[in-house]
Amino acid sequence: MATKTHSFRNALIIIALLSLNIVEQAASVINATIPGMAKTFSNESLVNIELVTTVVSIFVTVFVLVSGIIVRKIGQKQTAVIGLAIATVSSIIPAFSSNFTVILVSRAVLGIGIGLANPLAISLIGVFFSGDQRAKLMGWRSAIAGVGTSLMTYFAGQLLNINWHAAYWVYLLFVPTLFLFIFFVPDPLKSGAVQHQEEEQKKAEAQAEQQGNKLQQNSVPLIAALAVLTFFVLIAIMVFAIKLPTHFVESHIGTATQASTAWSIYNFASVIGGIMFGYCYKYLKQYILPLGLILLGALTILVSMVRVASLIYGICILMGIVGSMIIPYIFNRISETSSPNKAPLYTSIVLVGSNLGSFLSPYAGKILGSTSGISILNAGFLLLVLAVISFFAIVRKGHKINRDLDTNQ
Repeated sequence: MATKTHSFRNALIIIALLSLNIVEQAASVINATIPGMAKTFSNESLVNIELVTTVVSIFVTVFVLVSGIIVRKIGQKQTAVIGLAIATVSSIIPAFSSNFTVILVSRAVLGIGIGLANPLAISLIGVFFSGDQRAKLMGWRSAIAGVGTSLMTYFAGQLLNINWHAAYWVYLLFVPTLFLFIFFVPDPLKSGAVQHQEEEQKKAEAQAEQQGNKLQQNSVPLIAALAVLTFFVLIAIMVFAIKLPTHFVESHIGTATQASTAWSIYNFASVIGGIMFGYCYKYLKQYILPLGLILLGALTILVSMVRVASLIYGICILMGIVGSMIIPYIFNRISETSSPNKAPLYTSIVLVGSNLGSFLSPYAGKILGSTSGISILNAGFLLLVLAVISFFAIVRKGHKINRDLDTNQ
């Protein structure tokens, strides 16, 4: 009976951690309310109305870093609960407010809440789980986030049939996640999860040394390298996403709607890839990173050359699968090489790289090419360059370990 209770509680912890990743991406689920809001607030410019969605990202980027600092003061669970509570309350304010300033401020506060909780969606997986199970959950987090935000977008669209205010009630779906965190997710320190994870890391280090490897823990250069890598990967992916509709039209491949379908296919396939990540990582280990980058880069280049929409749909399936292997690997790597106490801060740093890459991608698209097709082509080459750099970094690390072993012997 005790085993069943433990398994049930463990399942609730997994559900809570994975559902937290839906909160991370939920800011955009009410984008369809913009036309209705533009009519209600006719005295506001369209740019100001659109700020309702973009202002969230700005505050998320800032408070992702603040989250790591707060975690050191009050702990990971408490920070996650505070972030979730702020996000839950602020997200539904537009449902009953007709004051544009109040709505805009509430969306900024939503960004604060998401920013505080966001890094914990990743680092807590690393605290409570290890090995293959951690890798599997890192893959699942992106898959669940994709499915969850898609469902929230659908429900928001249905509520929009009432009015644009009603669409914001979709954020009440945050409430179950908040309750799960309050009542079922244990405090990592008090429950002994941090101590257990530190012991697991020591065992992994000892095992690695026996096999001739050396694990670097809390390596600042490694975290910086992962943040830079994430920045450029997100630039390449988002340039592809932004330029694809224009490329379809300019190259007479099809309509912008067909390009949107291609991007939807990519996102759906990324769910499949996220589920597959744990199994692929088990066999490929660190080589999953350069392999994923080289395949994604080659497929991106192929899209820039193909002129048949149906073929691009097929390529996007492959792109979504291989592309979703890259980011989970990066965050799994942080969990592997960081102590439980420092993982939230290191995760925050890499998330800033991710957010900045997404934010700057329109400007990067201009730098990468004068036309949409050339921008996509060069985005593919950028991924190939990252693949080569990451491969040589892995090989160089292996050679360094061998030299150290020869010296010790």
